[in-house]
Amino acid sequence: MPNLSRRTIIKAFGAGLAIPAIGHAENFRGGKDTVFPFGVASGDPAEDGFVVWTRLGTLPLIYGIAPDLPQKVPVYWEISEDEGMHSVVQKGQTYAAAISGYSVHVEVQGLKPGRPYWYRFRAQGTQSGIGRSRTFPISGQEVSSLRVAVASCAHWEMGWYSAYRHLANEHPDIVLFLGDYIYEHNAPPARQGLTVRSYGASEATDLEGYRWRYGLQKTDPDLQKAHAVAPWLPIWDDHEIEDDYSGVWPSSPEESAEAFRRRRLAAWQAWYENMPVRKNVRIADGGMRIYRRIKFGDLAIIDLMDGRQYRSRQPCPVPPKYGDGRIISESCPDFHDARRTFLGAEQERWLYDGFRDHSAVWTILAQDLKVAPLRFPSSGGYNYWTDTWDGFPLARDRLTQALANYGPPNPIIFSGDYHSFFASNIRARPYDEKAPVVASEILGTSITSLGPPYEAIQKVLPENPDIRVFDSRKRGYVIADFTRQAMTAKLMSITDARNAQSEVSLTRTFTVESGRKGLINST
Repeated sequence: MPNLSRRTIIKAFGAGLAIPAIGHAENFRGGKDTVFPFGVASGDPAEDGFVVWTRLGTLPLIYGIAPDLPQKVPVYWEISEDEGMHSVVQKGQTYAAAISGYSVHVEVQGLKPGRPYWYRFRAQGTQSGIGRSRTFPISGQEVSSLRVAVASCAHWEMGWYSAYRHLANEHPDIVLFLGDYIYEHNAPPARQGLTVRSYGASEATDLEGYRWRYGLQKTDPDLQKAHAVAPWLPIWDDHEIEDDYSGVWPSSPEESAEAFRRRRLAAWQAWYENMPVRKNVRIADGGMRIYRRIKFGDLAIIDLMDGRQYRSRQPCPVPPKYGDGRIISESCPDFHDARRTFLGAEQERWLYDGFRDHSAVWTILAQDLKVAPLRFPSSGGYNYWTDTWDGFPLARDRLTQALANYGPPNPIIFSGDYHSFFASNIRARPYDEKAPVVASEILGTSITSLGPPYEAIQKVLPENPDIRVFDSRKRGYVIADFTRQAMTAKLMSITDARNAQSEVSLTRTFTVESGRKGLINST
C-alpha cells in the first residue's frame, strides 16, 4: 500500500478493481467534494467560550493513503448567536496541518455566559455543517436546570450508531463521554458473524492506525449529529490505547515497556487530534492530563477523572495474560496492599481537595469504570473482576472515605466500560449495611459493544444488595436531568444496534433527591 499513490487507488476504485486491505467509509455526510467528511464538534465549555473542532480530509478514505490536501491548509471559523449564522459575533483563521492529522482546535473566548452559540468552518472552497455549542453560567450564579447525556463504548464493527442519533434528539446541554470512543482491535473471530461493518485494517498500534479508526468512525452521520448538538466533555478508558492495560503495563507480556510507551504516545496524540478538548490537556513529552474540573453556575461541579493512566498494575497477574482483567479470589494479596492506586496520588489529592468545595448543589464525578462492588460467591469466599475498582479495593476505600469525610453536596457518579446498565448506591464501607450511603452511581450501557452474560450476573445480585438494577442485554445511553430539587436519570435503550433505524425506549428511571443520599426507583 505505501507504494501506491492516492490517484492510483482512486482510479482503481473507478475501474472496479479489487484492492486488498483497504477500508472504505460508508454513510459519510456532505458528499465526496467536501473537505469536512468528519463533521464538527465542540467541547470543554467555560463561562466565556468553548473549543470548536473539525478535521479536514478527502473521500474516499483509504487506509495508508494520505488525504489529497496541501501540508498546511487555512481554515476559517465563525461563531454566531443564531442557528442561521446571521449574527456572527466572532470569526477568525487558523490552519490544519498534516503533522496534526489535519485537526483544528479553536479555543473561543469572550462570549456571553450561559447561552447557546452556533459555529461552522470553511476551507478549500467548501463549508462545514453547523454545530451548536454553549457557554456555561458564571460560577456561583443561580441556575435552575442542567441536562446531561452519558455515553461510552462504541465499537464500529458491532453495530450502527443509532443510539447517538437518539441521544442527539434529547437536546442535552452537555455530553459526558466516558471512554472507548474507538476500539483498537477488530471483532474477535467468535463475533465476526455479528458485525455489521469493518474497520478494514489490522489492530491499531501506531499513530496511523489510531487516526484511521477515529476518522472512519467520524464519517458516521449519527455520531456527527451527536457531536453537533451540544458540547462534549470526553475522557478515555482502555480501548483508546489497548484492552485492559493498566498504567504503564500493557496487557501482553510480549509487548515491551518501550513499545507500549510509544504506543501510548501515539494513541494519546490521536485522541487529542480527534476530541474537542483544550490544548492544556497536553503536557511535556507528549503526555496528556485529562482530569479536569468545570463548574456549571451554582448547580453542579463536574469532575472528569482518568482511571487508566496512573493505575497500579492489574492485581495478581498470571502468565500469559499479565495485564488482562479477570475474575480472581479475594485472597489475592494485591487486594490488601494500600500502596496500590487507581487514580494516582496526584489525581487523588486533586479530587479530594475538590470535595471541600460546597458551592454547588450537585457534585458530578464522570469516570470510566464501575465503582460499585460486585462479588461472585465461590467455594472459598468471593471472587471479583479485577479491571474495575473491584481490583483496587483499598483505593476505592480512600474514595468512599473522602466522600464521607468531606461531604461534597449530592455526589452522583457516572461510569462506563461495563456494556451494561447499573444503578447502585455507594456506601462508605462495601457490604456494611450500617455504613452510610455516600454517593449514587449510574453506569450507562454501551453504544454498540456487546455486554457480559446477563444470567450469570443477575444470579449473584442477591449477594450485592446495593446494586439496584443491572441489564447487559441493552445498548443505549443515559439522560440525567438536574434541578435544584432532584436528579432524574433515564436509562434509554435502543431496540437493536444491528438495525441502523433502531427505535429507542425508556428502560428505567431513577431519582436522587437533593439533600438525601440514595437512589429512588421511579419506574
